Amino acid sequence: MNFNKSKILLIQSARSGDINRLQALLAEGADVNATSQDDFTALMFAAQRGYTEIVRILLSAGANVNYSRKNTGITALMLAAASNCIDVVQTLIAHGAEVNAKNDDGSTALMAASLKGNIGVLRGLLDAGADVNIKDKDEDTALKLAAQSGNTAVVQVLLDGGADANVTSRGETALAIALRGGDTKIVQALLAHGADANTRARDGKTTLMQAAELGDVVSTKLLLAHGADVNAKDKTGETALLLAADGGYAEVVQAMLEAGVDVNAQTPDGETALMAGAAGGYTEIVTALLDRGADINAKDKEDETALNLAVVEGHADVVEILLNRGANFQARNKLGDTPLLVAALHGHTKIVEALLQKKANLNTKNFGETALNIAAMHGHTETVKVLVNAGADVNSKADDGKTALMKASDRGNTEVMRILLDNGADVNITDSAGATALMWATHRGYVDAVKILIDAGVDVNVTNRGACTALMIAEFNRYPEVVKLLKAAGA
Repeated sequence: MNFNKSKILLIQSARSGDINRLQALLAEGADVNATSQDDFTALMFAAQRGYTEIVRILLSAGANVNYSRKNTGITALMLAAASNCIDVVQTLIAHGAEVNAKNDDGSTALMAASLKGNIGVLRGLLDAGADVNIKDKDEDTALKLAAQSGNTAVVQVLLDGGADANVTSRGETALAIALRGGDTKIVQALLAHGADANTRARDGKTTLMQAAELGDVVSTKLLLAHGADVNAKDKTGETALLLAADGGYAEVVQAMLEAGVDVNAQTPDGETALMAGAAGGYTEIVTALLDRGADINAKDKEDETALNLAVVEGHADVVEILLNRGANFQARNKLGDTPLLVAALHGHTKIVEALLQKKANLNTKNFGETALNIAAMHGHTETVKVLVNAGADVNSKADDGKTALMKASDRGNTEVMRILLDNGADVNITDSAGATALMWATHRGYVDAVKILIDAGVDVNVTNRGACTALMIAEFNRYPEVVKLLKAAGA
């Protein structure tokens, strides 16, 4: 028979499982180690397809049990392991297959079985002396691959077979991988086999920090039970508690509180878990931290407190809790702002009300601005109402001499203007430049604002320090409707 033809027929017979033809070809002298165009032997095809009897026949005929493909280094054992062909694996091993042979990527048959989740094959390879801790060129081990796949049963078999629970792959342990995947059973198995609960990732985060950041309460408790340092800090100075508080994971926070965590630990920037919880609006976390002695008035490097951060974000429920627990509501940050000024700036009316109920100072200024001036300038109508009703001085001037009415007029906030005028705002007060609210409204061309001020009895002929009247300003800026209004009013 033609050599090339017999080679092709032998490989086809192995691939298709045709025992009779394969035996006939071998009897006629076909080369048992002949390879296909893609460098596969008949043994490889039979092993990959699980044809145990054909594998035995080929091996008995002298097939090279450890032949590897030239471009990939793959062997028949690797193919059988990946295909979960346990009988073939055992047969190959019995005929001298190298259980720790590596392909060009450094992977072994054990790694292939781990990746595929083939338990029986794994046990067979381990019993045959497979090295469970070999690393491939990517530094992956069989354990890392199993953890990555989330296969608890495979992880357990590997650990029972001597896998090192603390081996790292590119700086990462199987424990860290399991945590990231949310595989708590794998986490439990790894810890039970000696995984270090205090290993760190490259960013300095411990496994506890990783669990906390993910909100994984089960893994958090497991790690704490296996000696995880609850007060460890990463490279930025953050703790697991701060990460859990920042993520809003109340159960994780509670677990760490029960483990005796330092509730007042601060980052280099001065941030605490209480600040993180307050900024996130997490009332349950804020309450739990305060119950465990968190410093309610702790400040970060910008002198911001938990109260300030809750105010900025508009978390009225958290603000209420902090105020009732004695938070300092008059303290200023480094910019000079008080909680009331910040609340007014953002128009958080409910928070303004809560602060006023605690007697926050209405007349406190920063950069010469009162809460009323700030709220008026930004058009926060409801906030303005609350401040006015609480007795805020509607004619108080900022450092530039502007009143709340002027600031509202300059922005065209007509609703705010009406509230201020109804509550005694002086329509003819001038600022440091000698300008009135009318001039500011005219300067912007706000027709409705000009109408409101005229109706309120403003003096349309006042001149500022530049000797300009509102009419001159309107004419210069070419606001014909405003000019018409002013002239009609006697300008």
